[in-house]
Amino acid sequence: MTIASVSEGTGIIEKYDASEKALVKKFKKKESEVKKYKLISDKLQKRLSLEDATTISNTNFPNFQKAEVIEAAKEYIGTPYHYGGMTKKGIDCSALMLFAYTKNDMELPRTSRAQSKIGRKIKKSNAEPGDLIFFKTNRRRSVITHVGLVTENQDGHIKFIHASSSKGVIESDLEESYYQRTFAKIKRIIE
Repeated sequence: MTIASVSEGTGIIEKYDASEKALVKKFKKKESEVKKYKLISDKLQKRLSLEDATTISNTNFPNFQKAEVIEAAKEYIGTPYHYGGMTKKGIDCSALMLFAYTKNDMELPRTSRAQSKIGRKIKKSNAEPGDLIFFKTNRRRSVITHVGLVTENQDGHIKFIHASSSKGVIESDLEESYYQRTFAKIKRIIE
């Protein structure tokens, strides 16, 4: 396997190794799109919790996919909340997840309750960027009613993007009392 070199100052990988060519083929991305996600930045490293953001190997294809899902969700930041909404004029929490995953050729069910039934359950301490985080916000707290997308887990300190009914699409912190109180579970869709 060839180790890709990083251009001084640009942070862009110049050479592609065998696994990166497989990445282009596997995700049907053009080389320019791969380069887009291979920009080396502290922000990207932190967000993905990657040990080495300078190369993409077969073992971290999922991190590349997770980064794309997170970026797709972040395109909606500032969009107002609208129950049942599915556009940038207004969107609800499950539609946000649906669009973030669909944009990256992965299918999700339409509702947060249905989304909570797929994937593998993950402990809070093992949450990774790209995992779905679910909440029970109804009065009886009996069913899943809200979903978000984990963007960061720094030693159990979890942040997530979601469509808040009062603030629209925002990034929140699981440490906030409301989210601590209504937290239900975390599911991993991308292994």
